[in-house]
Amino acid sequence: MNELSAIELSPSEKEAFDELKAKLPADADKEIGDDTYLLYVFLKEQNFDANAAETALTKTLKWRKRMNLDTIGDFNPPELLKSYSKNHRIATDKQGATVHYLPLGKLDVKGLVMSAKFADVEKHLVQVVEEDIKEMKQNRRRPRAVPYPEIVLIFDMEGLSFANATDKKGLEYLIRMLRILQDFYPGLIRTAYIINISAYFMIPCSIVKSCLSAAYVSRAQFLEPVQYINYTKSITKYCNLDGWKEELLKIIDADQLPAFLGGNKTDPDGNPLCKTLVMQGGKIDEKYYIHKTKVSLANSSDQVKKIVLARASFSEIELEVGEDGSLIEWEFETKTRDIGFGLFYKEMVNGEEKITELVPLLRIDTEDYSETGVFKCEKAGTYVILFDNSYSWIRSKEIYYRIKIISPEEHEAQIQK
Repeated sequence: MNELSAIELSPSEKEAFDELKAKLPADADKEIGDDTYLLYVFLKEQNFDANAAETALTKTLKWRKRMNLDTIGDFNPPELLKSYSKNHRIATDKQGATVHYLPLGKLDVKGLVMSAKFADVEKHLVQVVEEDIKEMKQNRRRPRAVPYPEIVLIFDMEGLSFANATDKKGLEYLIRMLRILQDFYPGLIRTAYIINISAYFMIPCSIVKSCLSAAYVSRAQFLEPVQYINYTKSITKYCNLDGWKEELLKIIDADQLPAFLGGNKTDPDGNPLCKTLVMQGGKIDEKYYIHKTKVSLANSSDQVKKIVLARASFSEIELEVGEDGSLIEWEFETKTRDIGFGLFYKEMVNGEEKITELVPLLRIDTEDYSETGVFKCEKAGTYVILFDNSYSWIRSKEIYYRIKIISPEEHEAQIQK
């Protein structure tokens, strides 16, 4: 398929393309070798550096072989993944791209991690992507079809809780999935629209974007005001304030877009939430859990510490972070009811101590499972974790916790595992 003829290349770009084509190994995936547009995308992502594009392409070919992409359609996902991820394809946009709706704010992140191995999540993601690509290639000759496969994502952050925003394992799953799309499917994601952004959103956002390329992050469009915190002042960046539904209607016809997203489509009974047509998230039944029992911190000796907070008291734990971009990871549980938790940054400004709230103080119940979380430190300095029992005038609280400071290098190594 000579798809490159529709693209104007400069002489140097044409030279880089011919060089990359010549570098393809003899045993390269024939479909990739024949897809001239895909080779062009690999070059474009690497600023038409043929050597860098060859490295990225070689990495992709090895990954495709490891994943057995020729037979990925035969993969039978666990029942939980099939039932929990159905109905995420909601439309075809005005240019023929497939539109996926993902209610990240309402996903049961802890339940998903407890119920599915990442290897199965990865295979299921790849299976879905390959199905999209196959369908869009078949539809190229239809009216309004995109000339090359493209996907549009809608990330809905409505209902995002503190637990979901800071869940370490959930963030690792998300980062690893986004990096699969970034590294092995260059050019596939045209735009990722992020809607219903809440106060907790910037906690995972700062971590996720640091693990992706700047070019990939630039494809995200924030369709709400976003509060950026740099620890000394707050800057509000307004992006299409109150107009995200209108923005979606610019690219998707109203008869294809569910009513709760601004379109006309409803359930047969008229429900605008389209619960029978669109995945809406929600709690995962514990019958799907791989690990059936709670692992208590109280029974662990791995760097676990214990404090007892008397009624109407609190405890501050100071942490010295020595490197910009480090992560603070925490896990804690209480023996009785809930406990207040918050994270702060402490510094001296003009000879006076200044405290900046980073994670708002929140009462958290750990009766079922311990609370795990992570926060990216934009700069080095003194951070303070607060356990607060000042609201309780009757009960003391027994708290078990462990806290780690992870360098950027260590975090990258964890994601690569």
